[in-house]
This record gives sequence, C-alpha cells and structure tokens, in this order.
Amino acid sequence: MFRAVLVLALTATFAGCALSPQVIDVKPVADVDATNIGRNQPVQVLAVDSRDQEAFGTRGGVYKDTALVRPANDVKSAIEDAVKKGLQTQGFNAFNPDDDATRLEVRLEQLDYVPEEGSVINQVTLTLTLLAEASRGDVIHTGTYKSSVEHDLPLTPSASRNQQMVNDILSGAINRLLKDPEMLSFLAGNDTP
Repeated sequence: MFRAVLVLALTATFAGCALSPQVIDVKPVADVDATNIGRNQPVQVLAVDSRDQEAFGTRGGVYKDTALVRPANDVKSAIEDAVKKGLQTQGFNAFNPDDDATRLEVRLEQLDYVPEEGSVINQVTLTLTLLAEASRGDVIHTGTYKSSVEHDLPLTPSASRNQQMVNDILSGAINRLLKDPEMLSFLAGNDTP
C-alpha cells in the first residue's frame, strides 16, 4: 500500500513539472466607437510579423525548450484583419482602398511570453511592441505602442488562458493605435497632425 501511494505521489509530482506545448488562436479584437473620423479616406493596411521566431515563448517547466506557446494561425493576417475592421468602424475605407490610399504598415516587433523560473508556473509576463508607420507620398508618421503585463495565476495557465492573455495584450496595443489622435489625423489626410 505504501509503495502504491509513493508511486502515485511521485507520478503526480513529475507530471506537474513536464508541461506540454500549446497552440493558440491569435484573434485580436478592435474595440473602437463607430464614428466618421475617417471620412471614407482610403487606407491600405499591411501587417508584418518581424519577431525572430514563431513561438511567443516557452511554458517553462522541466522541458521548457519544447513546451512552447505557438500561434495556430497567421499572426500578421490576424493583426491586419483587426486593424482593418477598427479603421472601417471609424469611417475609413480600409477594405477597398484605391491606388492613392495612405499606406499603414503595422509591425509586430515583439510579443514575448516569459514564465517564472521553476517547475511550477504561477506567474507569466507578456511584453509587446507594435510599431505603426503610415505614409502618404513622401510624408511619414510613426507610432510605437508598448505593453508589459505580469499575470499572477493560481495554476499553471491552460491553453485557453494563454490564448486570452496573448489576445488581450495584442488587442490593447491595436486599440491604442486606433485611438491615437495624431495617427488618426494623419490617416484622415492631415500631413501635419
């Protein structure tokens, strides 16, 4: 009986240390008010994922090199879709821009998922940098949107919890871009916002 209890206890201990990889859906959401600030100005949106690797980071644990948190879908397409929807809601023409459209490149420079050290993970820090560069002719306007969020968790986060944390930080940066008064002014046609 003692052996059975010991084997079960050791199995539970080691199972808690080995974390499996997770694949999450990246679906940021643009949360902006419906307005006509864009006055149907055309904007061509291009998203770029310029991070060094596909994975956001590792879940930690004993096998942290293989316990990666990775996207299930194309990150740049998800960002592009959210930005287009947000701009369209604000009165811009983001889905059918013409050749004279203002160009908006939205570049994900960093989205890091960093767990605390150790075999049991109860704290995760996410850090994000999103760079936006709008151009019209020779005129360029840029904006940088950074976030760092530390999550204290009662349990090692599940795939759905990691998905929520990644989408929350990405949505927050996109929403700051879409609510940046100088960026909106430039996109609406003002060369000197």
